[in-house]
Amino acid sequence: MLTPSYALLISIAGIIILLRLKLHPGLSIFAGSLVVSLLVLPLRSLPELIFSTAINEQTIKLLIIIACAMTLSRLMELRGMLTRLAVTMERIGPRLALLLTPSIIGFVPMPGGALVSATAIRDLVKRMKLHPEQATFINYWFRHIWELFLPVYPAIITASVIFSIPITTLMIILLPMAILAATLGIIITLSIIKPEIPPPSNENHSDNIPYGIFKAAWPVLLLISLVLLGLNAAIAFPLALLLLALQQKASWQDLKQALKYGLDPKILLLLFAVMLYKSTIETSGAADKLFIDMQSIGLPATAILVILPFLISFSTGNTMAFVGICFPLLFTFIAPGSQVNIWALLLVFISGEVGYILSPLHLCLILSTEYFEASLSKVYLYISPPLLIVEAVAVLIYYIGTA
Repeated sequence: MLTPSYALLISIAGIIILLRLKLHPGLSIFAGSLVVSLLVLPLRSLPELIFSTAINEQTIKLLIIIACAMTLSRLMELRGMLTRLAVTMERIGPRLALLLTPSIIGFVPMPGGALVSATAIRDLVKRMKLHPEQATFINYWFRHIWELFLPVYPAIITASVIFSIPITTLMIILLPMAILAATLGIIITLSIIKPEIPPPSNENHSDNIPYGIFKAAWPVLLLISLVLLGLNAAIAFPLALLLLALQQKASWQDLKQALKYGLDPKILLLLFAVMLYKSTIETSGAADKLFIDMQSIGLPATAILVILPFLISFSTGNTMAFVGICFPLLFTFIAPGSQVNIWALLLVFISGEVGYILSPLHLCLILSTEYFEASLSKVYLYISPPLLIVEAVAVLIYYIGTA
């Protein structure tokens, strides 16, 4: 048998290679778990490890929450709530609408969601005469600022479950970074968009704008409120989904489509693979051994906390892949003993998110760039500087917090 460190490095390399070969992240991470198990653990322990992970309370909780979140987003889309939200937002004013429409649609976690907001602001972009790269940056950036701290996103939920810390605590830790990202985005946007232009002449002023926003986005607002008030996320998500279905009087056909989306076997496999990888790393002691080996060659902890999550996110374009690989792997760094180092957690999470947003494999980036017919290299000129600032601030906070 190989040492746990070598087995772990082989598994990571294998996962990245499989992802680059377009194998689904769930299968790739599952294969990585098998590699560590077969190279380090006794063969007879593998079935027991898979079974214990499947019935683990954390695994079941994660599956419930993510399935409900995906079903909720799909049902809102089917009922036209996202379209109505975009129309209402534009009535606030073109400049604000340009920022707020992708931001509010970003409340809802959905793969390729930037395409929804891009469609919503298409006419506004044309009337404001924005360059394709400018439109892509604004839509893409503000669609993703909430991923840095909102509890409706799988990475936040998974981090909370893996490290057994309340979601509200994690939100408080990450909130300053989301504010920084939003501020940088606003500064850049205001520097490139032209002065205010009049709204469309056929605009309907009969509806109250705040009420229109609430009417279109109330399920997500309710969900966030319930979580902030301390309700268990495994209860809050199904409750919000149930209330949405009842309030919308959703047809059985809509419910079937939404549930089919939320119970996608590929997504469920990915979530299970994440938890299995975590269990495998913990059982094999591979993370502890790797930590010792890295220290022995003098590699700074900061470099490890930044480079590993960034590279995995950048190479996969998938937040769950980075969470599933990095959090179990860096568990010893982030939670030495029984205490979670919130500064290390912040640095790892932000580094992963920076790699994710920069990734050329990120579905939202690909779809936004294609939709606005922009040059990807020119889009990078807009998104790279603010991301470098966010990463630098995260490193600075880590150093100050651990000093």
